[in-house]
Amino acid sequence: MRFCPYCGRQLSERSKFCPYCGKVSPARRGAAVDVQENAAAGARSAEFVSAGARSSRPPNGSSSRIAPRRYAPPTHAFIGAFEQAGFGLRYGAWMFDFLIMLIAMMVSTFGVTALSHRSVLGSNRDLVVVAALTVLLFLLNFVILAGIGGQTAGMRILGIYIMRVSGQPFDIKRAAVRHLIGYPISMAFFFLGFLWMLWDPRQQGWHDKLAGTIVVIAK
Repeated sequence: MRFCPYCGRQLSERSKFCPYCGKVSPARRGAAVDVQENAAAGARSAEFVSAGARSSRPPNGSSSRIAPRRYAPPTHAFIGAFEQAGFGLRYGAWMFDFLIMLIAMMVSTFGVTALSHRSVLGSNRDLVVVAALTVLLFLLNFVILAGIGGQTAGMRILGIYIMRVSGQPFDIKRAAVRHLIGYPISMAFFFLGFLWMLWDPRQQGWHDKLAGTIVVIAK
């Protein structure tokens, strides 16, 4: 049985946060990696504190240094009181978004075919209609939904959302920059911009850095 050291309420053994006062569980934070933000100075520096990763002096008197982590952990990474979503969750959300868009494209293609009584491949106009519907769906999911609530459809399914590092509200304009400009940049060089989050201290891809965002787990 565990209790919150801040308010004294009883906690579940798997609690990440105290549901009463909102403080991060010390046991959870002790096994985690802390990413400290210095908003007052405008500096965005990252500091890692890992349990068991303390340097010590061996008996023979020679000093030793523990090598820093090269890869950001998939979970248990914090910026303030927010736990970052790891690569696996973000990839899963992207796959849900892809499947939703794929199904919608198939439905729209079937609808256009049924109305025109011919294959969309036989008419440039029908192809343009299907392409326009696909673009509208992309804008609805990645710009409007993400800009209003901070979540695409796939993110909503997995319980993660986008927030700005500065703490300011994430809006439609920032969503357009992140997805319409940042995504093509991250896709360049064999999707290196998406893989960048595997070793970035704040688990940001190039599109995140461009828009000044991180992805965190919903409380």
